Formats: sequence, C-alpha cells, structure tokens
Amino acid sequence: MKLTLTLDEVSACAMALLSKAQEAEEEALGCEKLRCASAVEFWQKRAELYRKTFEAVKAQRASWWEETRRQ
Repeated sequence: MKLTLTLDEVSACAMALLSKAQEAEEEALGCEKLRCASAVEFWQKRAELYRKTFEAVKAQRASWWEETRRQ
C-alpha cells in the first residue's frame, strides 16, 4: 500500500513510532520485574516492530529529503 504524506506528516509518524517503541520497552522492563515472561516477550516484540518500522520510515524520509534537495 502506498501513502502520500507530507514531510511533516512523515516526521510525526516517525516520532510516534519512536515513542511507542520506548513505551513498549518500558512495559517489557516492568513485566520483567514482575517475572511475567510471556508479557515480557510480547512487549519486546512490539518494541522491535516499532523500532524496525521507525527505521524504515526514517530511511524513506531521508531518501525523499535527498530527492527534494536535488530538484
């Protein structure tokens, strides 16, 4: 699926993903303290997904930015 977003919208998405990744990491740490392994695994996977998506959005944003500067 292809989306058409402005640079500001892409930046907002990237920051939201980073925030969600940090929240998921904090949840994983909290569950780790409670010794709830299944919850720790769930939150670690969520954090990894958010970080991976953040990196992809960041790379696309950088690519788009470079194309825009060349024009």
